Amino acid sequence: MHKTFFAVLALAATAAVVLPGETRAADIKYACDDGTALTVVFSEAKAEVTIPDGSKISLPQQQAASGFWYSDGRYELRGKGEELQFAIGRMAPVTCRNAGEVTGQFDRSTRAEVELAEKDTGFDMKGKLTCLRYPNFALKQLDLGEKGAAGLYIASSEGPCQLNPTLDRKIEDETAGYLWGAVGPYAFFRGADGWNGGMPFVVYDARTGVRLMDDVVSGEFTGLTLVGEDLTLRYRRTFAADCSLLAAPDSCAAAIRQQLGLAADRPMPDCRAAYQPAIDADPKAAKDIEAWPSVIDYPVERKLSTSGTTFAAVDGELSCRPAM
Repeated sequence: MHKTFFAVLALAATAAVVLPGETRAADIKYACDDGTALTVVFSEAKAEVTIPDGSKISLPQQQAASGFWYSDGRYELRGKGEELQFAIGRMAPVTCRNAGEVTGQFDRSTRAEVELAEKDTGFDMKGKLTCLRYPNFALKQLDLGEKGAAGLYIASSEGPCQLNPTLDRKIEDETAGYLWGAVGPYAFFRGADGWNGGMPFVVYDARTGVRLMDDVVSGEFTGLTLVGEDLTLRYRRTFAADCSLLAAPDSCAAAIRQQLGLAADRPMPDCRAAYQPAIDADPKAAKDIEAWPSVIDYPVERKLSTSGTTFAAVDGELSCRPAM
């Protein structure tokens, strides 16, 4: 029943204004063959696209035989893995590829892509290798046209863009679905899917291959600042509670404050508006819907170094929605 209500909720949400930081995943920047760029936020129901002239369009998801397809009849996105084609009306589509970064956050890199034959992928399938080259290392991603990369690697910055099983360090991590980018010596990988409206990510030390942290970011990072080898991450963190702020506001608020290290008087958000579409869709189940666990997005600052991390909630607005 929970899934049924959220199918109705997702449909209702497509007609409403989506508030940044509440339901969207991270902005993904695509570099297109005609020299332009697209920024896309994907969800199960739609894709929010910022086109080259700065306009934003919302494209409903369409049923595709393979890969993904979003279209409103005039604008269209089709693709697989990290590559898509964008078309306007009857104009010829332009091919765009994931630029491997969240806009304006990660270090600049030199990007290369190579088509691989079956014998070179290790999977008896053709594939595509994407390489992001930084001054002291490279990140590689092997795509076979399926959801999630078939392989993610930290490698030397020297040499051509090709797989090297002897030297490349493969990242074996359930959280890592695609490469994302790097800041200094720190390599970021994002999830293949969002989670409760946020995007899982994991950070590795590119020099040692050591996994340093993982978390879930709502929207974009608001800051990635490197001083020496100390990286400060600022973002809105997605947290799934075990209780409902709507059904048990006092006890749930106390539990959330304790778990997140918030001050005892830190105001909790009003969850009613986020739950209401599902309640309106099935009023008879209102009590059950109100009991769905709450998801909280809240601002945090995390300091990361090779020796460990520190973590703290900071001032700023909290938002609430039911768990998916």
